Amino acid sequence: MGIVVKALLAGIWLVLVPGAAGQIFFLKRDHAAIPEGLLSGYLLMFSIMEILVFPMMYLKAPLHILTWIYGGLLAAAAIAGLIMTWKKYIRKRKRDKWRMRDISLWFLGACILIALQMAIVAVTAHFDADDAMYVGAASAGVHTDTIYSINPYTGFSYRVLPSRYILSPFPVFLAVACKLCMGLHPGIMAHVIFSAVFLLMAYMVQYLLGKKWFPNDKNAQGMFLFVIAVMNWFSAYSLYNAGNFQMIRIWQGKAMLVSVMLPFVFYLCLTIIIQEKQENTWLLLGMANLSCCLLSSMGIMLAPLMIGLMAFVGLSIKKKFSYFFKAVLCCLPSLILGVVYIWIR
Repeated sequence: MGIVVKALLAGIWLVLVPGAAGQIFFLKRDHAAIPEGLLSGYLLMFSIMEILVFPMMYLKAPLHILTWIYGGLLAAAAIAGLIMTWKKYIRKRKRDKWRMRDISLWFLGACILIALQMAIVAVTAHFDADDAMYVGAASAGVHTDTIYSINPYTGFSYRVLPSRYILSPFPVFLAVACKLCMGLHPGIMAHVIFSAVFLLMAYMVQYLLGKKWFPNDKNAQGMFLFVIAVMNWFSAYSLYNAGNFQMIRIWQGKAMLVSVMLPFVFYLCLTIIIQEKQENTWLLLGMANLSCCLLSSMGIMLAPLMIGLMAFVGLSIKKKFSYFFKAVLCCLPSLILGVVYIWIR
């Protein structure tokens, strides 16, 4: 019975809460697509975690304090999102009736493939050597109520904090998620819950990209998603391609970075270049950069490169110098973390 309650809490904190919190970024729309809401909610979750962890780590605050503050902020954002969504629903219902959208057979086939993949990655969990660090650090934090205080390789306290990991503390996010779910074991959370949820998010990004490539052809959108799902399923020809990372160890920060966050950064950059009017897209792009920093130290470098290329393309096509200044603001977290890394080294 206890594991059922913990699983329900995982569904609430990892699906419902970010899905509701993400709605606050789409106030001007009558409705925001579920993928946009969930992905934007995760940008908020990851950004808040990245901001909170570093100072609390140096203050040597216990993990439960971080959990209470973090959970409270997310709950407040989710409640605000639910209230805004309800108001938009009432306003829309008075204006027109809800209509069921057409669903292509390709899209239905893609959904079946994705559901099967989610079941497979959750039930037949792969155990990776990197778990000794990522899952080990989260387990040490949960059981000692500390933030990056225990070396997972030895079990002893760190004499010097690991500069490679503290700027991208994704294991702390795993530990906090476990605490929010009544102490669900980090191994179960990572291999079962994270794998299924993050895989779904990866395909949500591909779905949004399909809508961007084929804006007026739902059949082509469904075909695009179906082909992506098939290609990922047969991506084990190499250990180092994006499809393998997505299917085998997506619960790790670097795999989440390459499978979900960098493609979503690309989607946001594409939206800025294509669309004349964007609703909070620059804000979401800045949060995406901060989220990449949380996931992996590679994200601190790769996300600004993508944003910088987008700014260059924007300058070339639209002749808007504001793109450069906004891009610098979006990349500011990476610049700050780069200075901090040099300082702590």
